[in-house]
Amino acid sequence: MTSLSVPAESASQGHLDLTQLIGVPLPSSVSFVTGYGGFPAYSFGPGANVGRPARTLIPSTFFRDFAISVTVKPSSTRGGMLFAITDAFQKVIYLGLRLSGVEDGQQRIILYYTELGSHVSQEVAAFSVPVMTHRWNRFAVIVQGEEVTLLVDCEEHSRISFQRSSRPLAFESSAGIFVGNAGATGLERFTGSIQQLTVHPDPRTPEELCDAEESS
Repeated sequence: MTSLSVPAESASQGHLDLTQLIGVPLPSSVSFVTGYGGFPAYSFGPGANVGRPARTLIPSTFFRDFAISVTVKPSSTRGGMLFAITDAFQKVIYLGLRLSGVEDGQQRIILYYTELGSHVSQEVAAFSVPVMTHRWNRFAVIVQGEEVTLLVDCEEHSRISFQRSSRPLAFESSAGIFVGNAGATGLERFTGSIQQLTVHPDPRTPEELCDAEESS
């Protein structure tokens, strides 16, 4: 992991663009491709290994309610880890999103949300969706109150209740963040293209962006 300065625009806009962790020059096995709507995206090959100290981008006390906007095109039916914030030993995932492998024409979008003190990664929500391989998929995972909501293509897909403390997530100073993998956890790496991987501190942002897109 190398150090990375936090671009000023990300702090001022409030959102966290996790693709900033990829950096330039591009790491081995990562390349530019044309993404959804003709905009640029990053292609992750099987050897891609993007990881940094979490403190380079993530505040040590996270947001209690937030949303994660994702635009991805997996190239493998095995799914894989889109991103993960882990403990220093890369054993526990505090926050992360993973695509399960394809099974019976379905995949699952899995949210990890693990509070400090737990020694086991907690999967708090798993949403079953049609196979995502070889096509662009746009979705948002919204964590608000005691619910996790999935939006797919700006439509509400489903909601799942989960129990958590009233405190926002917190990360130890030596936590790591990974894009396209989950460090040394042993979970499947993501192969394919990632165009958007953004954390919004306001959970209403994905719906507001959908409304703006619709009106334009």
